[in-house]
Amino acid sequence: MKKLLLILFIPFVSFSQTYEELMSINSIDMFKKFVIENGYEYDSTDDDWINYGFNIVKDSIEGNKSSKWMSYNSKDDRFLLVFSRGSKIDDLIGLKTDNSKNPYDLIVNNIKQKCKYYKIINYEGTDYVSYGCSESSYKGKIGFVISEGKGLIRHFPKE
Repeated sequence: MKKLLLILFIPFVSFSQTYEELMSINSIDMFKKFVIENGYEYDSTDDDWINYGFNIVKDSIEGNKSSKWMSYNSKDDRFLLVFSRGSKIDDLIGLKTDNSKNPYDLIVNNIKQKCKYYKIINYEGTDYVSYGCSESSYKGKIGFVISEGKGLIRHFPKE
């Protein structure tokens, strides 16, 4: 019986991004390791940004869709994670989405517990709460915000 419970638990643990994995991103190689091991697939390269999505739905007219995107800028070694935080149908009918198990919320809760608040950083008109994380292998700060129903986690390289 114990083996059955362990087998049932493994899939839930192995398919989600973690704070620890995020802290390990310090190069394009570590970024690719992070996304590939978490089931993301390559989507495109725009300018210097390399984009991966989770369960991408291809759409040549409106652009590809995914509930989770991860991008890495190869020019200046910064990264961006974008997570959908709810259903548009829920929003339309006024239902409150439980985000307690959403990867964005899980990672952000760890950042708030384990890192030290730095300051608000405005990036392209959006204010991010930023933190310095002593456990990180990247140089700089990590910031997060919810914008247009999406949870954004962005790396801000050392200034």
